[in-house]
Amino acid sequence: MGPDTTRTTRPGDQALNDMVASLAKEAVGKGATALLDDELGTFGVPNPRILIVGCGGSGNNTLNRITHLGVEGAITVAINTDKQHLDHTRSLQKLLVGRHITRGLGAGGDPSTGRRCAEAGREMIRRIVTGADLVFIASGLGGGSGTGICPIVAEEAKAAGALVVGIVTTPFHVERRQRMQRALEGLESLRRAADAVLVLDNNRLLHYVPNLPLDEAFSIMDQLVAEIVKGIVETITLPSLINLDFADVRAIMANGGVTMMLYGESDRGPEEVVHEALNHPLLDVDVSGATGVLIHVTGGQYMTLEAASQVVDLMTAKVSDDANVIWGARQDPGFGDTIKVMAIITGVGGVDLRDAKMEPNKLGDALKLTRSKSNSGGEVGFQRFD
Repeated sequence: MGPDTTRTTRPGDQALNDMVASLAKEAVGKGATALLDDELGTFGVPNPRILIVGCGGSGNNTLNRITHLGVEGAITVAINTDKQHLDHTRSLQKLLVGRHITRGLGAGGDPSTGRRCAEAGREMIRRIVTGADLVFIASGLGGGSGTGICPIVAEEAKAAGALVVGIVTTPFHVERRQRMQRALEGLESLRRAADAVLVLDNNRLLHYVPNLPLDEAFSIMDQLVAEIVKGIVETITLPSLINLDFADVRAIMANGGVTMMLYGESDRGPEEVVHEALNHPLLDVDVSGATGVLIHVTGGQYMTLEAASQVVDLMTAKVSDDANVIWGARQDPGFGDTIKVMAIITGVGGVDLRDAKMEPNKLGDALKLTRSKSNSGGEVGFQRFD
């Protein structure tokens, strides 16, 4: 008969095991938040709940294109006063507000009607955003539904504890002063409720893609919105060598005010990547007064620390030394020699945009959306930058 190979527990090992078991039991009993090794494996990855809410006709159109492009890890919600438009919107959840006010026929370009409809549906909006960690609100400003609904959604999402990011477009030059006035009033309401607001100027499409078919031209703006949303989502949900998490994004964007998103990609080195990002034809805001910058760099498996650091250095060259800068980097073998940078820059536009409340003309000037022009009657009108 051979020797007994049964493993015996030494007294010291048994004592250690008993101590660990006792600590675990005590921790559970006290509701402790620290996890031991065996518990850590069953905890899983607590992915944040992310919503993309499209408000009004323009916001619903953006949701259609985002759904077509595919943004993983987010729930899409369409809210409108126009039932016919809502029926043709592709989203995971839909909400028709103000049915007894507009009979599902839309707000008629009146933001006050849109707001009344949103107020009537506030309880349903509250239920939708409850439990969300990050809420993107997409809308076109200047009309009735989007301009009136998006501030209510932002208020409820903020009250629910979510990080709220507005992504809005402003009217075309041909839509004249009244629509721009409504857009700026809506923007003022939204930026007071949201943590951060990204403003995209539709007029830039006329200079960037003037000869494209209408649907393709608008899809370029929606592609940009989708890239911004996807970039933020993946920054949070995918691990990196120099990691960024939801807490980093919140630290930069919470109470960030007017926000700028930059996106660039090139296989010709850090300088070219930064040039692409800072000279995007649809994004142009002065970054010199920024209060916070979050940058994420993605490159191939041979991207060096020096290259990643150089991208960050060039991106923040004009930013104040007092700004809060957080950066991360990820290697993806599929990128080869290509480097991609995504940046969130908050507090742009200087101190004026962080004041308590601004008149629409001051807000338009600060964002370079309009310029004040005295007419013969002494009134201040609105004129788009060309």
